[in-house]
Amino acid sequence: MMDLYTLLFPIARVALELLVWVFAALLVLLAFKRLRPRMRGALGEARIGRMLKRLFPAVRHDVILPDGRGGWTQIDHLVLTPAGLLVVESKNFQGSILGRKEEATWTQVLGRQRFSFQNPLRQNYAHVQAVKALRLGVPVLERVVFTNTARFPKGLPEGVSRLATLAKDLKPYRAGVVSKALQQAWQRLDGQVRTDRATRRAHRAGLERRFGADGRASPMLLLLAAAAVLAGGLWLTAYPL
Repeated sequence: MMDLYTLLFPIARVALELLVWVFAALLVLLAFKRLRPRMRGALGEARIGRMLKRLFPAVRHDVILPDGRGGWTQIDHLVLTPAGLLVVESKNFQGSILGRKEEATWTQVLGRQRFSFQNPLRQNYAHVQAVKALRLGVPVLERVVFTNTARFPKGLPEGVSRLATLAKDLKPYRAGVVSKALQQAWQRLDGQVRTDRATRRAHRAGLERRFGADGRASPMLLLLAAAAVLAGGLWLTAYPL
């Protein structure tokens, strides 16, 4: 009996450790699955930002501005163009997008699944109003840009572009040179831009007061923490201090 125990115990221990590692890996995968929409959005925003940087002389990305009502608003891209100050909202969606300019919500179709989301034109309207509230004395333009993974089977609403045609769509804004008035307005706008952590926390707090807390982050952090504890426990068992 002792010989059998001696033989089976190491095997059982290795099997148990393997199961724990597999479980920890599954926790990490679940956490990143919850994180994936944010990662996809950030990647799409970066692609659109690079295109805007090639097209125009000055671009600011992912900035916070006063919203004109005592709070803050987050803007994906601010662009200095010869035609005015351009406010861009970026979207990295897959599948078919259905929506009209006047509708409050649009629909994303992925196979047999349908998801509703806020009309991004309305979302960007609030950003445009924040820039206008600064009273810079120059035209303020607006555009919503989707990456190429989005399709519009019923046509693109006015004011919306896909990344593939963005250069062509914005060609009217590229004609001429940036006036001195626009340069001065850009400097004043740039002086209002905030990117610090304290302002970002204040912006998130404002969103939570209006729409409720985003519950996606906490479960993700808990999953990652659990995976780290399991992996750390195994590491200490295998290599004790």
